[in-house]
Amino acid sequence: MLGSAVVWLGYLVVLSAAGVAVVAGASWCLLDRPTFDRFAGRLLRAWWRRWVVYQRQWFDLAYRAGLVVTDHRGRAWAPKVLRVSSSWCWDHVRIRMVKTQEPGDFEAVLERLANAYRARRATVRTLKPGVISLDFQIREPFDEMPVPLPPLPESPESVDLGRLVIGRTEYGRDFALDLLRGLHVLLAGATGSGKGSWLWGLIRQLAPMVRAGSVRLWVIDPKGGMEFGAGREMFHRFADSDETGLDLMREYVETLDTRKEDLGRQGVRTATASLATPMDVLIVDELAAMTQYCTRDIAREFEPLLGKALTQYRAVLGRVVGAVQEPHKDTVPMRGLFPTKIALRLDEASYVDMTLGEGVRDRGALADQIPEIMPGVGYVKHDGRREPLRVRAAFTSDDDIAALVAYCTGSTITPLRREQPPAPRRSAIAEATEADIESIDFFDGDDEDHDAA
Repeated sequence: MLGSAVVWLGYLVVLSAAGVAVVAGASWCLLDRPTFDRFAGRLLRAWWRRWVVYQRQWFDLAYRAGLVVTDHRGRAWAPKVLRVSSSWCWDHVRIRMVKTQEPGDFEAVLERLANAYRARRATVRTLKPGVISLDFQIREPFDEMPVPLPPLPESPESVDLGRLVIGRTEYGRDFALDLLRGLHVLLAGATGSGKGSWLWGLIRQLAPMVRAGSVRLWVIDPKGGMEFGAGREMFHRFADSDETGLDLMREYVETLDTRKEDLGRQGVRTATASLATPMDVLIVDELAAMTQYCTRDIAREFEPLLGKALTQYRAVLGRVVGAVQEPHKDTVPMRGLFPTKIALRLDEASYVDMTLGEGVRDRGALADQIPEIMPGVGYVKHDGRREPLRVRAAFTSDDDIAALVAYCTGSTITPLRREQPPAPRRSAIAEATEADIESIDFFDGDDEDHDAA
């Protein structure tokens, strides 16, 4: 009797503990979704998708797709699922191929696998000899999520230079650029990828301070002013060719050198944006026109000046925002000096790591897979953070630009505003912050050769 009572008590304790864990987890999720998703939700989701979605169906689907290999003894060998990691939009399934297979074998049946797993699309990446990653896009939040143009700050005092909202993340939260701690910004994207909306969105958030004179915009648009010519009246300096761009760059460096010396004599270590010491933001739309596709003399002089602007003017409020289509080393030799890097749609897979850093594409930043019909979508990588964040900038129309120029030049006193649409219904982790978002790799399968199926 005593033994039976002990066993019964043990069952009650286990069931009670399980019930408490479930209730505690549900309460945690309801009360603080960001931390729940960071520490538990993503782990549980990826575990579920590995064993219930992928592993359970893998052999059957591999056989139907012709990925099962039969040896001379009639034994069937199937590719092996080694690991699954999951982000909000993508699942990454690491596969060890059967000997004699190649990535092309999986590329040939990729659409069939995507359909079988009910994914929107799929890609194949080679990780190392014999190991690939099948990447399945399980959702596209930007299909239904509105990304309205953020409202203009009320006044210069209400502008937060550390939080300039220009769009939304894939989790439904506002996305902001930081010109205080994030310093300089490198923006890479192919033609039509939406670079203009990013740059104009940033300028829009600075507009009250531009109008007040506490932020000055130095803009180089060496394509004849096609992108930024409409705003020349609101810019402190504007150049529309490589020759005038070099002149502007010389003046920019000379101005900040003078300020650096003046503040140094006054014992001021860090300036505050004001009329006396404005933040000077240098915007270069197409760096390649100033570093590669120009005369050798211009490139030879421009590059050291740009390097100086990126390394010496943090305390005196010098900031650089550069845009480029092909981010290779010849075009942007100093790309490592940009703490904030953004990859929009890119033409080559290799361009992703060139922009965001080595290995970032393998961690889910598939910027070369962004479709042309989604301009403004990109991946943001901050120095010090391992994982990229997928975001979309709000679209800025020609009418918005005209109204912005009129506002900054004092032609109108009407604040630029837009009626905000109702906030979209947020997902279970829509409240997550950027710091909370990271891809989690786990449940390593062993790397030994396949067992016979």
